[in-house]
Amino acid sequence: MDELKYYIKKIHNQLESGFTRALRKHGLTCTQYDILVYLDTHTKHQNTLTHLSAHFGVKHTSMIHVLKLLDEKGFITKTRSTDARSKTIHLTKSGQQVLTDVREKTPLLHKIMFDGLSDQELQLLDKMLQRIYTNLESDAFRHL
Repeated sequence: MDELKYYIKKIHNQLESGFTRALRKHGLTCTQYDILVYLDTHTKHQNTLTHLSAHFGVKHTSMIHVLKLLDEKGFITKTRSTDARSKTIHLTKSGQQVLTDVREKTPLLHKIMFDGLSDQELQLLDKMLQRIYTNLESDAFRHL
């Protein structure tokens, strides 16, 4: 079992390293990129600090820091939401352009990462990873 955990960690490290290299030219970290992707794919939500913190499972202070950096780089903007106490976070055109630039390389990443796996194997892998994630979200895991 430790070997499986070891491979998951190694895969994470390889992905993090590869994305870090690809994002460096845009001045982004993987975390910053993940937030931009989320904002791009969840446009129907009122994406507030509280919403993003909850989704990514981080403290408000951590999310504030990342959002401040993205704002300074011109990748996001904040507007008043329907609740006057919070602001809604949106991608700017610069943020959308960064996503377009990085996503152009995504098909190559998928080709390299999933080389040799059939569609059936990819579907099975997807189901297994979803199950593992669900298990780790359980109260049983949280209260170890």
